[in-house]
Amino acid sequence: MMLDLRGVSVRLDGRPIVHEADLLVDASEFVALVGPNGCGKSTLLRTIYRALRPSAGLISVDGDDVHGLSWRESARRTAVVAQETPSELDFTVGEVVLMGRTPYERVPAADEERCARALDRVGLAGAEERVYATLSGGEKQRALIARALVQETPLLLLDEPTSHLDIRHQLEILHLVRELGVATLAVLHDLNQAAAFCDRLYVMSAGRVLAGGPPGQVLTPDLISEVYGVRAVHRTQLVFERFKEEP
Repeated sequence: MMLDLRGVSVRLDGRPIVHEADLLVDASEFVALVGPNGCGKSTLLRTIYRALRPSAGLISVDGDDVHGLSWRESARRTAVVAQETPSELDFTVGEVVLMGRTPYERVPAADEERCARALDRVGLAGAEERVYATLSGGEKQRALIARALVQETPLLLLDEPTSHLDIRHQLEILHLVRELGVATLAVLHDLNQAAAFCDRLYVMSAGRVLAGGPPGQVLTPDLISEVYGVRAVHRTQLVFERFKEEP
């Protein structure tokens, strides 16, 4: 099991935010963490990538307690695209993406090639010399995903990776993440996208993980009504078609 959470609780300023969460992400799985605003999704994700410490429970990556790893070893195992993205970095896009190689011994020519490939995969080919601060919100998000790609870790954590993106780039990024073949846990708000792209979902409400499993088993009308307070209709349809270049 690549990522394993057992009984994880988190307190902030003395207040309980996450309660005894259990969660598993296996190698090559794309798993979504969904739930209403304020339910603890981002707090739980931040605890996994060590921005916060749990008040109870254990978080392990590939069998090792994440809070016992060195920063370098942790960065070689887990790449993160956080929700709070820097906006005024005085760097070029290429320099920002190459930050993903920090945990490794630098090989300039090879690393620049990795950077170019990653930018191409997220739709920013040739953007290496652009100033990061001048990018649109969606372009900044894609540049940060490229930075995570060049980190080449077996585990990827994404906090609302489609925020600031138009619908085409939302679908392309989710398709890309699914095709990476690495263990991925993503906080998502769009239940339709989560159901279409993810192997499994965990649903949070009021700091607790209420359900986990394949989308078709988890996203029932009754559970959606309980968690979100809305009525839902379950339908299955194709929501993504690979975009192709015009000849």
